[in-house]
Amino acid sequence: MTKQILTTVVLVLGLLSSASAQKFGHVSAQDILMSMPERDAAQATIEAQAAEYESEMMRMQQDLQLKFGEYQEKGETWPAAIRQQKERELQALDQGLQEFGATVQNELATLEQTLLLPMIERVQDAINAVGSENGFTYIFDASTGATVYNGGDDVSALVKAKLGM
Repeated sequence: MTKQILTTVVLVLGLLSSASAQKFGHVSAQDILMSMPERDAAQATIEAQAAEYESEMMRMQQDLQLKFGEYQEKGETWPAAIRQQKERELQALDQGLQEFGATVQNELATLEQTLLLPMIERVQDAINAVGSENGFTYIFDASTGATVYNGGDDVSALVKAKLGM
């Protein structure tokens, strides 16, 4: 019986000592990502591409509005066959504009992911290196809103140093 109690005490003390040896840290990966020098270049590339797409969308909208205006102005005087052809043309232009808008959104999202993914990976690698080099058991990312414990060391400066910032 005393052996069991002694074994239990040893196990509890072992668990307590290992729990107290854990080291916690926190970082805002998003803040670090936003402050990276290459982030500005990536953002400029995305904005330039978006401006080009926006210009084309405006041209397409103006073309649609011009043809719709002509339809409203002259539609009553056109024979049925011409009016139906113009209606089909307007529907096709509107559908093309909507499809182009969806394509633009997808392409911009892909471009953003392509440009940001290497930066995100660099930040993650730096966080992992800081955790390993400094003996952290956990490093929480405060920018995700999932941090359950805000204590520990702020390792942002260490991560920035690891990134050469």
